[in-house]
Amino acid sequence: MDISTEVRENRVEHLNAAAERYRWSGTDRDEAGRRREQGEAFPDSPEMLAARTARLMQRNGVPVEAVMEATRADRLDRPRMYERILGVAKDLQAWSFLPRGVRAARTVARISVSENGREFPIGTGFLVSPRLLLTNHHVLPDATAASSVFVEFDAQVTIDNVPDLARRFTLAPDTFFVADHDLDFALVLVSPGPDGQSLGETFGWNRLSAQTGKLVIGEPVNIIGHPSGRLKEISIRENRLEARLDDFLQYQTDTEPGNSGSPVFNDQWEVTALHHSGVPRTDDQGRVLRRDGQIWQEGDGDDAIDWISNEGVRVSVILKHLAALPLDDAHRALLAEMGPESGLQDGAT
Repeated sequence: MDISTEVRENRVEHLNAAAERYRWSGTDRDEAGRRREQGEAFPDSPEMLAARTARLMQRNGVPVEAVMEATRADRLDRPRMYERILGVAKDLQAWSFLPRGVRAARTVARISVSENGREFPIGTGFLVSPRLLLTNHHVLPDATAASSVFVEFDAQVTIDNVPDLARRFTLAPDTFFVADHDLDFALVLVSPGPDGQSLGETFGWNRLSAQTGKLVIGEPVNIIGHPSGRLKEISIRENRLEARLDDFLQYQTDTEPGNSGSPVFNDQWEVTALHHSGVPRTDDQGRVLRRDGQIWQEGDGDDAIDWISNEGVRVSVILKHLAALPLDDAHRALLAEMGPESGLQDGAT
């Protein structure tokens, strides 16, 4: 089986699993919807609202003057104060929102494979250390697959809307490759460029955080990726976190199959999740439905599916999984390059 076919088949498996999780998490979403109808913009727990507000204030994620203006006129209890601050953060963005988004976008790459003389885009990945790329397990299921692909950075249009000069690199799974089927992630070493520099020195990288407080229900999410293998695109702000599961986040946003492996950002451009699947509408037997209400068959194509939500793997869960792996010192040292907030530097040599 060629890689592109294997990717499609693996993706269908995760699509069905995401649909099942969506069904059994319906009670939580319904409760959040009820609270929104009653006027709560961020229907999350008090503990999560407090953690989110603290993180925003500590990291200057919201204009201080705007917070003072929004909170000084009324006597607010603590939950209402949290919601007022989060509302300011959602509605008002500092000028730096745009250049920080550009900086984050540079870390995102298209993953493709050459088969029978043709090139097939199979997903998206992004740098999470100077040398490590994160994507989905269903995109890179093993080291053999990872050694057969190439990644392209700057596969995008320029500010003048003309194609940029994409730069290609190979992966080095023989040196580092870690993946997990259930969490649908793969972490792999990227070979350095011709100048010997790590890709993180050229394109930057995302500092993943194991801490809480990066996102609450009702907040926007932003996704950067290569939907259907196209040049880099962004789905920004008109998206909302719907539900938080133990290992996954469910959110409303427009995505397409090539977005597998894309970073899911909050408005401060912190990675909150690894996008891995759309959520299809299903019938009472769990069968995927088309937009016309008929049963979907694989030959129908993804455009025919009635998509109702999306799902990503929580980065905090991925980091916890990595921290528990029995790795040697060399592999542990590579993980430590992900930075102090990852929680992966303890015990590194």
